[in-house]
Amino acid sequence: MGRGERWTDAENKLLMEMAGQGLSLDDIVKSGKFEGRTPQAIAKQIERLQLGSFVGQNKKSFVGQIGKAEIPGFEEVLARYVDAFNKLCEKTELTKEDIERIKLIFQAAWKYRELYREYEKWEELEARIDKLAADVQMLIDLKKKEGKLNQCQTPP
Repeated sequence: MGRGERWTDAENKLLMEMAGQGLSLDDIVKSGKFEGRTPQAIAKQIERLQLGSFVGQNKKSFVGQIGKAEIPGFEEVLARYVDAFNKLCEKTELTKEDIERIKLIFQAAWKYRELYREYEKWEELEARIDKLAADVQMLIDLKKKEGKLNQCQTPP
């Protein structure tokens, strides 16, 4: 079976935009924006671009609605895990699912501990970078006031 023309960057971009809007394959085909492309060719390109999980989604996007999450401290998360563990232990009889939940609780707590430590390191690093940027700006301002730094020497 022969292949059609190569997909252009503009076509790929348009296909990604349409998939991002949650349009179905049928909607994309019916749009007429891919003249000369068969529904099978469009479906194959969606697969190549790994857009399948986007095609046909609800047209209302929630990505713009996602805000910055509050990251609880390790102690708070641990308290939640202990509470969940205690509730499971209050049962008079544990099922196989309950035992699996207990196992998952401890695995999640352990993993969260590692992730939270990394998060704290990054937070500390960001704070240090912000302080350095403020110190550099303060030095630039000071030198400008002293007249020792002319406009040509001002760093970007």
